[in-house]
Amino acid sequence: MPVGRSILILAQFAPPSDLSAARRVAGLAKYLDRLGHRVTVLTSLSSGRGPVPGARVVRTRDAMVSRLNWRRASFETLAGGGGDGGYETSPSRLASVLVPDLALAGWLPFALPRALGLAGAADAVITSSPPHSGHLAGLALRARGLPWVADFRDGWTFESDRPGWPLAAQRALDAGLERAVARGADAVVAVTEPIAADLRARFGREVATITNGFDPEEHVVPAAIDGTVPAADRHTLLHAGRMAYAGRSPRPLLAALEGAPDLEGRLEVLFAGPLSLEERDLIERAPAARAVGSLGRAQTLALEAASDSLLVLTSGRRRGEATQKVFEYLAAGKPIAVLGEDTEAARIVEGAGAGIVAPADDPAAIADALRMLIAAEGAPAVGGAIDRYSYATLAARMAEQVEYAIERARAR
Repeated sequence: MPVGRSILILAQFAPPSDLSAARRVAGLAKYLDRLGHRVTVLTSLSSGRGPVPGARVVRTRDAMVSRLNWRRASFETLAGGGGDGGYETSPSRLASVLVPDLALAGWLPFALPRALGLAGAADAVITSSPPHSGHLAGLALRARGLPWVADFRDGWTFESDRPGWPLAAQRALDAGLERAVARGADAVVAVTEPIAADLRARFGREVATITNGFDPEEHVVPAAIDGTVPAADRHTLLHAGRMAYAGRSPRPLLAALEGAPDLEGRLEVLFAGPLSLEERDLIERAPAARAVGSLGRAQTLALEAASDSLLVLTSGRRRGEATQKVFEYLAAGKPIAVLGEDTEAARIVEGAGAGIVAPADDPAAIADALRMLIAAEGAPAVGGAIDRYSYATLAARMAEQVEYAIERARAR
């Protein structure tokens, strides 16, 4: 495979942000660089400032973090840098107007000119969504001859968690933009197999599944835990990350704790990450549950390593759900409880022999699963089953898609 390609990655979120989208960019950039490629990441100031290891970074303005955004404080809390006062979960009114998403007006006007300016030095571009409007830059770059890989971290119209468009014209435009991207890209990548299968079925083209993953170098020596130590006399189950932002709720889990008094004193569920006001209230009133706030990435990984088991919440409605934390948890080597039986997260955890699965919305079944976690002894023996999810492996697969896109572009 040729090395030394110049690869442009266009993604609104990148390090130092700890949003899951940023972790994918971080892993791909770092290990594409290790493979001998030259990587440029075009991203937004909404991700903060600082380097992306393995890449040259170009950051553009973004209305999301400008004074024009009256919900900026809520976004900063959601992103983990604005305190723990709670973030808003209701969508902005503008979100029901702009197709396909708010970034069409908030980021794309700044990102597209920079992308066009960087295109001349690139051999290929990878656009990663959501926001799906970022793929429109891929359409523009492809029109200028640049090979293009469209990377879907979520479905666009498939299992969308956004409210439906109020007008038929908006629905038609949204579907038309998705079709233009899915059929126009030289290579298409999806983060889970259900998303890939949907794209193949509806648009009749090849789609590669390249999951999220983990960076093995982050899990070698855990950092010190400052002030957030799991209780030594109870089984600690940790949920790290956001919930309401992605359509998930701790309510069924907390109901399971309330309905199972035998678990109190034997189990403590920790929630590390930004919370909505409703989530904070629910957790503060629930038995055997505690919120520890937003932690830095190193401290979050250390807390995962120190906990007895790890929790994945899903909405229970989307088969394609398999968040970044699933793979981070696999690397931590602790038993994983997935609430959501028919999800990709459940399939991955069961396939690796790394934990147990329960329904997302059945408190009694969840309580039974919690009892099983407490009764289990030791870490799951997953062995090499998780190597496929290392970004060292995933970046090599993405490099193959870049080559495929280049070959397709030459044949146009």
